[in-house]
Amino acid sequence: MITIRKATLADLESIHEIEVLSFNQGSYPLFVLRQFYDISNDYFYIAEHQRNVVGYVLGNLTKHLNQGWMLSLGVHPDYRGKNIGKLLSETLLEALESSFSSEICLTVHPDNSTAIRIYEALGFENSKFHDAYYGVNEPRLLMKKKFMSKPFNT
Repeated sequence: MITIRKATLADLESIHEIEVLSFNQGSYPLFVLRQFYDISNDYFYIAEHQRNVVGYVLGNLTKHLNQGWMLSLGVHPDYRGKNIGKLLSETLLEALESSFSSEICLTVHPDNSTAIRIYEALGFENSKFHDAYYGVNEPRLLMKKKFMSKPFNT
């Protein structure tokens, strides 16, 4: 059985392993994941199977823009195709929407058709293509999902 919960510091090495398996050279270093944990822990979730981390999702909320971001999503190769990415994404979307985000954005490599299908099934739409989002030969598709507009509780 897969369980989704908030990430803890003890999970970071397992998350980093999945990050490297998912993104190879483009993966976040462990120290960056630690910084994300410190900054965005309200939006950092893991999927667990038999007490092992098998996936994660990392998001953030930019309050002044009323905009949430899915910054990274990874599932261990042995657990792909089991809807874990979808479960993690749905958990993050619910957290961001309940935090009064009016939209959530993400970037995805245009060749990552599996991820794009998941995001489209979750209601994301193509917003803009960037041919050098992370630099030369690093294209990304910006995708957005709109929520009902809600003001922040101040």
